[in-house]
Amino acid sequence: MPRWVFGAAFGIGLLGVTVPPAEAHPHVWIDYRLTMLFEHGQIAALRQNWSFDEDFSAAVLRDVAGGKALKKLGPKEVKAIEQNAFSNLKNYGYFTHVFVPDGTAPTGVVTDFNAVLAGPKLVYTFTVPLAHPVAPKPGPVGIGVWDDTYYVDVGLAAGSAPELQGDGSAGCQAVPIADHQHPIYFGSVYPTVVKVTC
Repeated sequence: MPRWVFGAAFGIGLLGVTVPPAEAHPHVWIDYRLTMLFEHGQIAALRQNWSFDEDFSAAVLRDVAGGKALKKLGPKEVKAIEQNAFSNLKNYGYFTHVFVPDGTAPTGVVTDFNAVLAGPKLVYTFTVPLAHPVAPKPGPVGIGVWDDTYYVDVGLAAGSAPELQGDGSAGCQAVPIADHQHPIYFGSVYPTVVKVTC
């Protein structure tokens, strides 16, 4: 079964590998925050903030800094992280799933990537544009952020409610629910989907 490694060693840069299913349980953890950006009453893009677990963060920072202790990331380090530990995520849709009443909506190429340190944790911020804006009316739009292989456990940050911003977002609501229609890890895990209605 095809699996992939999420840069636990920064130098390998998210290479695709084959891992036995029994080893596919989470090895990396992400707490994310999500903001849906509206234009003219439609969802046009998704702003995301990913906070990584300390072990993954330390592994990336060791490679970025060449063994030196880092307390802050400069432009050089951010560029290296983007090129070696983030850009390959485009092959996996940036873990972003957008469901509309008649199927799924494709995403575009990420913009506004940045990486910072929040204490010992590495934090990514970026925007995922939708290839075509989608309207929550008349049917709801579902937005989920997860790794289908469950190598990475992605979950909403504790106490973080999804946000709606922009033209046409007033009167809409975003509610996180367990997605029973798209289970992962052999059907044993129900990821979270944010249901947007207006």
